[in-house]
Amino acid sequence: MQLNKPFASVTPTLDGDVLAVIAGADVPFTISQIQRILTTASGEGIRKVLTRLTAQGVVLNDRIGRTNTYRLNTEHLAAEPIVALSRLNATFLNRLEEHLTDWGSELRYAAVFGSATTGRMTLGSDIDVFLVRESESRPDSRDNESEAWEERVAELARLVTAWTGNDGRIVEYTEDQLAVAAAAGEPLLRAVAEEGLTVAGKRAWLTRRLHTAGNAGPRRRP
Repeated sequence: MQLNKPFASVTPTLDGDVLAVIAGADVPFTISQIQRILTTASGEGIRKVLTRLTAQGVVLNDRIGRTNTYRLNTEHLAAEPIVALSRLNATFLNRLEEHLTDWGSELRYAAVFGSATTGRMTLGSDIDVFLVRESESRPDSRDNESEAWEERVAELARLVTAWTGNDGRIVEYTEDQLAVAAAAGEPLLRAVAEEGLTVAGKRAWLTRRLHTAGNAGPRRRP
């Protein structure tokens, strides 16, 4: 799926793009406003879609002076699943946060980054998840801890694929490895810092560790 185009999961047509706009905000839209958001769609194409959706009762058409405005009919039976589809990106991030909560203190930080957070996602895109694990403190327990961690990482990759249909690409560092990579100016860390959406831990934690390399911390999603 494409997290930036949630309705494409069920319909590849312009109808889905228009519904994503209308369901994404509780305000009326004009055709021109929708066209400015859907830059590749024609005004006539949008008008035809809105006419169909209005006939189905999904969209309400109001006339203000000479201007037609359109808004989602929130009382329609289809409104709830439509809104749920429009929020697939937030649903994915919330589910990821909930899953990572069970990992405990060994997981110091996690963020989603790459095309999933920049709006450039395609059907073939991976979903990139960045993890930082605490450095191992007891050599005698290293093997058991590493095995358990690897199982968790493998399960996380499986879940990301099951939830989205996209391959989950997990990039992991220990705290010690992170310090070395940050000091060396690792480009991947800059990508996480500039594009990442925090799903475990605190952004300030990562910011402090990247500070010496001049990196900015990842933005926290609303």
